[in-house]
Amino acid sequence: MTTHYTGPRLVEDDGDAELISALRQLYAAPDAPLYWSGLERRIMDRIAAGDAFDSWWVVPAQWVRIGLIAAGFALIVAGSLYLRSRAEQREMAYEGVVGPAASGPTIAIREGKTDRQTTYHYINGR
Repeated sequence: MTTHYTGPRLVEDDGDAELISALRQLYAAPDAPLYWSGLERRIMDRIAAGDAFDSWWVVPAQWVRIGLIAAGFALIVAGSLYLRSRAEQREMAYEGVVGPAASGPTIAIREGKTDRQTTYHYINGR
């Protein structure tokens, strides 16, 4: 049988005995002798009845279809991003081997270059 438990010390004994007494009464275990056995019986009856399957942690049946659709969309998006990044990696590797264009984008041209200067800049990569 359960013995009477007064509960933990909630506040230090600083002279406010009325507050300490009120808090201990509020947080004390019930004094009824059959409380704990009744609580155990109610819990076991609820488990035996199978009501635990209608609890908050169980996914409702109507949400399963929506969840599968959302998972499918997430899989499609992840797959397309993966394929896109692979294509970019292949393109970067190809450009690394072949090399960039002759002079890249031109912003402004000051004067025309001779064929010799153009060849020199192409070879040196400038």
